[in-house]
Amino acid sequence: MNGLCKAEFGMFRVNMDGNNINVGGRNFCVNIALYEKEASLYWLKPDAGGCELNEKDIRGENTVKMVDLGFSLLRKYYPHMANTGVTLLDDSGFRKDKRGRIYKTNFLKGYLLLHGKTWYEDKFNAVMCDSEIYALYRQKASNFNDPSKKPAAFNFMNEDVRQKLEPLYISSNTWREFIDKFVAAYGEDKYKLMYDWYRSAIYIIFDGLEINQNWKIDATSRPYIECVQKGGSRTAKARKSRRFQRLEPFIWSP
Repeated sequence: MNGLCKAEFGMFRVNMDGNNINVGGRNFCVNIALYEKEASLYWLKPDAGGCELNEKDIRGENTVKMVDLGFSLLRKYYPHMANTGVTLLDDSGFRKDKRGRIYKTNFLKGYLLLHGKTWYEDKFNAVMCDSEIYALYRQKASNFNDPSKKPAAFNFMNEDVRQKLEPLYISSNTWREFIDKFVAAYGEDKYKLMYDWYRSAIYIIFDGLEINQNWKIDATSRPYIECVQKGGSRTAKARKSRRFQRLEPFIWSP
């Protein structure tokens, strides 16, 4: 089924074929794969743009809402899959140009270093599929605030970066204090400056624990995004194709 969903934060193209739920605009930016007994958030790709039919830039909290729209469709049309939790492989990242080359930063560990939790934890209350590993991981997260877990010296692996950040590091008692000072001083360039050393820092902070990438989200606990139509014409892009039909309006009623 191809359809349009008018939500309070934009107009979206939706495709549901029994195997996938896709949400986006010119590009599909959310894909939820449907298996026999479960669903998986297979990818989330807002960076390329084109996620909304009127070319609205979907960023920040609207990215979260766009994913929640996918979860809302899952709950309405495939409730038996929503009730088991939506799995995901958190290998998210972003690319930057550095010395003329393109590289990928692991967003899981980068966001974790800055915020003490992953992006999916922070925005969707995601947990690891293995509850024992997750409990150990959250226990290790307290090391951010433990002075004994911060070495007296740290290798920033880049001389220019070391000159900038070592004074902040030495003057801090904990990793959290250092990270807060670092973000306050270099917020605009933080990802560029942490590229060489963020994985090493996470390794030290978490005592060498390998951060599990297998996660799950309780879709039934997420905000339900209403798909409503209040009259008026379809977007210009939608009018160009008869494939776009308005979804039946729905409002969540548990």
